[in-house]
Amino acid sequence: MFKQAFKSIGHAFDGIVDLIKQENNAKIHLISTILVIFVGIKLDFIALEWVWISLAIAGVWVMELINTALERLTDLVSPGENPLAKKIKDYAAGAVLVMAIWAVFIFALIAIPHLWVWLTFSS
Repeated sequence: MFKQAFKSIGHAFDGIVDLIKQENNAKIHLISTILVIFVGIKLDFIALEWVWISLAIAGVWVMELINTALERLTDLVSPGENPLAKKIKDYAAGAVLVMAIWAVFIFALIAIPHLWVWLTFSS
């Protein structure tokens, strides 16, 4: 039972690593994730703020994984140009964009007040 669970986790980890290696947007998400965590540590986010930040980060990664899976599946079943295949890919990419915009909004909502305090009182 545990052997199968660890094997499944390994496959999932392989998918994430492959996503980062193969997709430029995933590389951007990785850099953004690291930057957000660094800023959060420097600005001393509280636990509840980390909850929101982690949900936003996870949401973007989940949407990027789903988007890439749908793109690959669409390419598999419709290798040529197809207007419906394009719509499927566009919708999935749109979902990533919506999530990324929400994540930026959450980050700004949390970070700007911290940054304001840091800039105001650091001198």
